[in-house]
Amino acid sequence: MAVRSLFFPLLLMLLGLALDRASTHAFNPSRLQQHKVLHLDWPKDCGLAHFKPNTVERIVSGNEARPHSWPWQVSLQVRPRGSKHYVPVCGGTLIHKNWVLTAAHCFQKGKAEDASSWRIVLGKHQLKRAESAERIFPVKRIYRHEHFRYPAHSELDYDIALVKAATDIQTSNFIRYACLPRKQINLKPGHYCWVTGWGDTRGGKENVSLAEALNQARLPIIDYKTCRQKKFWGDRVRDSMICAGFRDTEGTPAACQGDSGGPLLCQEGRDRWEVHGIVSFGPIGCTVENKPSVFTRTAAYIPWIEATRIRDFFLH
Repeated sequence: MAVRSLFFPLLLMLLGLALDRASTHAFNPSRLQQHKVLHLDWPKDCGLAHFKPNTVERIVSGNEARPHSWPWQVSLQVRPRGSKHYVPVCGGTLIHKNWVLTAAHCFQKGKAEDASSWRIVLGKHQLKRAESAERIFPVKRIYRHEHFRYPAHSELDYDIALVKAATDIQTSNFIRYACLPRKQINLKPGHYCWVTGWGDTRGGKENVSLAEALNQARLPIIDYKTCRQKKFWGDRVRDSMICAGFRDTEGTPAACQGDSGGPLLCQEGRDRWEVHGIVSFGPIGCTVENKPSVFTRTAAYIPWIEATRIRDFFLH
């Protein structure tokens, strides 16, 4: 804890010095204070949808979401080499006017990934149809977590990535930012959260077919000790992950192929929606007894998110 607490003030001081030297060629203490807020400029109006999501019905299986009620939902799409068309690959969450949060495993080429072949699509409901509310943004940079090693290693540790848009993404009734969770908050077992995406709704082992419309499913949090049991995921689950789903049952909702990188959204009471998880992995076929969906726990990576933004700042 001591190392981390020293790390950010030092980075921020270096950031302030660099900016001041670039602009005035002299250190100015008052300007240093201004630049310290760089990592704190997260949107204040996050987590509130103009069209309220339908969370009243007791949903037992995933169903179509109310259009535009999860306005931070991103479709990350790639144009294969030699093709003119974009293919939806992963979900993501808009967390800032420049930044989308997603999973590292969406980018299989690692550092060799060409950001210019990707795009960010927002304001979508029907994935395969042109919609008046949709907005498309080019990608400037992709940051996978430096310690992500899959598939070279079989474990999906550090399954988190940040995608930087080439232009600012402004909000509208159809596009909003989700909130990041507070750093060390722990969700209680049984707390219900929501997963959203266009992932395969059939749960088949072959011929994955993306949903036409954005779907949502209500999943209870499963405590870490339970998820670590051998009959669940065993030691594949780390404390930097969240398990959510229904135990001892098959055929109930779960994240599925095509949902990868999308959000697990939670709220305390009627508070704003926070992106507590990133869809990471689950069983082949999606709904298997004692194999809940597993999400990267966003709160465990807040320092990495902030450090990545600071590192990106120096690349201008």
